[in-house]
Amino acid sequence: MGISEPRDLEALREGLTRWVRSWRPDASAVSIAALAQPATGLSSETFFVELDWTLGSSRSAKSEHASWVLRLPPNGEGLFPSYDLSMQGRLQSVLADGGMATVTPLAVEEDDRWVGSSFLLMPRVAGRVVRADKPYLRTGWLAEATPAGQTKLHDEVVDALARIHRLDWKALHCDAIVARRRDGDLGAGAGADGGGEDRPGWLAGEVEYWARYLAWAGESKAPAVFDEGVAWCRANLPHPEPPASLLWGDVQLGNVLVGDDMGVSALLDFEMASIGPAEVDLAWFVVLHDMAVVRCGGDLPGFPGRAATVAGYEARLGRPVADLRWYEAFAALRSGAILVRAARLLARLGVDDSWLTHENPTIDLLAGLISD
Repeated sequence: MGISEPRDLEALREGLTRWVRSWRPDASAVSIAALAQPATGLSSETFFVELDWTLGSSRSAKSEHASWVLRLPPNGEGLFPSYDLSMQGRLQSVLADGGMATVTPLAVEEDDRWVGSSFLLMPRVAGRVVRADKPYLRTGWLAEATPAGQTKLHDEVVDALARIHRLDWKALHCDAIVARRRDGDLGAGAGADGGGEDRPGWLAGEVEYWARYLAWAGESKAPAVFDEGVAWCRANLPHPEPPASLLWGDVQLGNVLVGDDMGVSALLDFEMASIGPAEVDLAWFVVLHDMAVVRCGGDLPGFPGRAATVAGYEARLGRPVADLRWYEAFAALRSGAILVRAARLLARLGVDDSWLTHENPTIDLLAGLISD
């Protein structure tokens, strides 16, 4: 299900071809053999690119083939006011250099004269993706995998998350990378630009950012429970805040490439990355999975369950997590606000959005978390 306006694929092909010729002036006979858009989520756009070119003179010419992934901001309005692909590319490079299973970009192009927008270009990595828009706990390759394979995938995702949170983000200058993530968005104030442990009240600033986001996303028509969630999060802010970590931002099974051995091939999608308490990421992962469990009527036999997931994460992180109920409520609030924005965009395309606004799975979850 997409919410962006359709792109002119021929214009995209032509612009990317021109860019490749500029990027690799030693290449001739540049030809994009295939340009395909896989089934994706509701945010940035992704295209698979198959490309051929020739290197060298006529006597020593060598033909080469490349398989790339092209990532672009939405063509028109998106789930967020702005998209910083440069931030995502720089962060992926830092994480890859630090031994994380991320894809080092080939290029981050900020000049929009080539394809009409900035773009991120990456080598294509082999692996399967969990289709979060499907009942993946009941049908598909993950549901059909052995319990041992399911356990391996779950454990590797939790392990990768804890490894990200244990990184020395100051030494890696991650705060500078994510600092401009939301600069100017919705009148962003304190805490909304990826601050850190040296900035008191980071969580308070995040709550205010998402309050503004909700008003923008819902166009003053969001279900009342989300305003109640904002008020509850304001009144129950964790104190003291846990130490800050680099946050993945959108940690979920759908943002992982999975190899044939059920191991993690690559971690994807860092557009929501920031600096803050590790509990923010953990709660997001738990809440999104809980909603999938409710939607599908049960969990996978190889997944350990909520309590074991939290305990396993704590062991990997090296400290207990705190105030998890608050972070789960905050995750449900943010997830629900994003779905409300998606509903508004779909409605403009003539798509029935009632299931997002009236049967939004975050509504009952959030209501339960903030009830005394």
